[in-house]
Amino acid sequence: MSIRGLGLLLLVVVGIAMPAAAAKKPCSKPLSHCPLRGCAKENSPNAFANLAKRNLKPSGDITRLSFDDFKDLQAAVEKRFDGQYSTLTKPDRARLRKFKLDGKTVGEGRLVEVVGFIADGPGKPHANSSGESVNCRISGAANNDFHISVTPRSDGTEFKGIVVEMVPQSRDENWTEGRLKKLQAAKLQVRVRGQLFLDNHHKVNDDPSANLTNQPKRMSLWEIHPVTEFDVCTKATCTEDGPGWKPFEKWQVGGEQ
Repeated sequence: MSIRGLGLLLLVVVGIAMPAAAAKKPCSKPLSHCPLRGCAKENSPNAFANLAKRNLKPSGDITRLSFDDFKDLQAAVEKRFDGQYSTLTKPDRARLRKFKLDGKTVGEGRLVEVVGFIADGPGKPHANSSGESVNCRISGAANNDFHISVTPRSDGTEFKGIVVEMVPQSRDENWTEGRLKKLQAAKLQVRVRGQLFLDNHHKVNDDPSANLTNQPKRMSLWEIHPVTEFDVCTKATCTEDGPGWKPFEKWQVGGEQ
């Protein structure tokens, strides 16, 4: 055996992993050339998930959802798929498009809204900057989704919240990680609008005493993804359609509105 071959064998035997980046190079560059299916194989379950994540024009009028609605939607999808939804075909994703909630019909692809706060605690709004399949595995914050945890209370933790994601395609230049972190610190209400999407590749992680490794903390896998509007309450409190809301891109850090 050659010296090179012996070296590779030793890496396997002692369990030393090769760098992940070596196996996950971008499949297309720049981001503007990334196909809607990202790096996923055409017509594969991952391709249909990526296509859904890139839908910047959700359908219908705005449906207002509470955090209890997101919990109920999680229970509904568990029942519909008997807990088996980690891989969803195109027909399977079509089954996500219609659920009944207290007289409301809602599902993946619909335009929804939730009002809450960016979650308190060590978890910060952040870019998935190592690169994801949906964005052709291109690294860097400018090329990736911003992951934001939103909860019903200003002191709520990620375990009690849901995830909303701002995608890099057509993202406003003032929607930045730095400004999101300052908004989190300010503990102001936010109103999030966008597409309802099921992140079926993860697991619910809502128990702080049994935190699941490599699973985002949240009580439902239903997300608002992509976010199409993100507003900040400039008063002590705001109702869903009342006065006081300002688009995040126009919000000025420090209270000058």
